[in-house]
This record gives sequence, structure tokens and C-alpha cells, in this order.
Amino acid sequence: MIAIGNPLPSRKFPRIGTAFSTGAGLLAVLLGTGGCRVFRPNLRPPAEIRTIEGYASLRLTRGGETARTKFAFSLTLPDQARIEVFDVLGRSVSVFLIRGDEAYLVLPSEKAYWRGGRDEVIEKFLGFPVRPAEIAGLLTGRWSGEAARVWVFERDTRGRAISGIRGGLSFRILEFFPGGDLPRRWSFRNAETEGRVGLLDAAFDRPSAETSTAFLRTFSSKTWVEIERLLR
Repeated sequence: MIAIGNPLPSRKFPRIGTAFSTGAGLLAVLLGTGGCRVFRPNLRPPAEIRTIEGYASLRLTRGGETARTKFAFSLTLPDQARIEVFDVLGRSVSVFLIRGDEAYLVLPSEKAYWRGGRDEVIEKFLGFPVRPAEIAGLLTGRWSGEAARVWVFERDTRGRAISGIRGGLSFRILEFFPGGDLPRRWSFRNAETEGRVGLLDAAFDRPSAETSTAFLRTFSSKTWVEIERLLR
């Protein structure tokens, strides 16, 4: 596997399928399926979170098609993220990198990448834009700064955010890990896209290098139309 950006530390995890699409046709191509052992993440994140890494499952429905996959993620707050998705044989199919306002979609097997704006690239993955700090809020249940100000939350008697809405995007926590406030499963909905996410493993505040763009020296820049063609 070609290393792109800041890979997660090596662990004994089965690797997995991919998850993004701009239409029903691509959805079936891009989302694979794969098994993954369920791990128990640290149920009590530190008071001030700087980095998060781990694995999660995703069920995504768009354009009448539904697919399931799992992905690895690494966040360095407030504005860096790396999301890597795999096929059932453990090959890296696509890597999404966010570095501030710039972002990349990388296809390691094709040695190709597409550069776009942060919101634009993440929208290719999920069907709607979401920022690293918002991803961190969903993963940990802790919302602060701008990520908290742009959402309207519903909270339970313990003060936990159990649902939220931002424009046409909404989420709902379906389950917390026992004995803590860490979300275990949640659903989301936006226009024609809906899905569910399950947290499988997470670690907080491990040393994390800056997300690298060394691949720019050897990979070819493509337009989005060319990327779609490669995916087909």
C-alpha cells in the first residue's frame, strides 16, 4: 500500500471498503464491504482533545442505493483530517486529506489525485460538507468553538448532545458506550443522503505528524471528471 499523508499506526485490523459517490452509479462502485473486529475505545477522552484516530463503520444511502463500509480516520484539530478507505483485500482505494482550506482526494492505485476546496472534497465522501472540528464533535460528543455555534442541539438530562441540526443536515445519537458519554452509534440525514456511523476504535492525543502532501511530487493531478472516469 502506498502511504499517503499521515497513516495510522500499524495494527492488526482487517482493512475495508470505500465510501463516497456523486451519484447512484458510483455509489455501488465505491463502497465495498469487509469485516472488522469491534474494539472498545477509551471511554473518557481528555478534557481538551488535540488529536483523534481510529476506525468506524458506515452505512450510506444515496440515490436509492445503500452500501456498507469501514474506514480509518485521523484528525488533528482544528483543521486537519485524513480519512482512508479500503477494499475487501486491504488495498487503499481512496484517501481524503484536509489541510486547512485545501483538500485532496487521492487514488493510490492510480497514482492520481484531485485537489479541491475543503467542503467540496468532503462532500464527495459523504454527500455534504463537514469540517474536522464537526467530525470531532460527532465522534466524541464534545462540541466547542465554531463547530458548536453553527449547530442547534437537543440535550438529554445529563447534558449530552443527543441530536443536532445545521441547515438541512441533522444527526441523532442512537447509542452511547456504557459508563461514559462517548457516542457509539449515530445517524445522519441531508437532502438525498442518509446514513449511520458506528465507532469501532478510537485513541486520543497520540503524537501525530502534520498531514503530508509528498504524493504531489509523483502522482498526477486530475480533474473531477477524470477521477470519475478512473473510478468507473
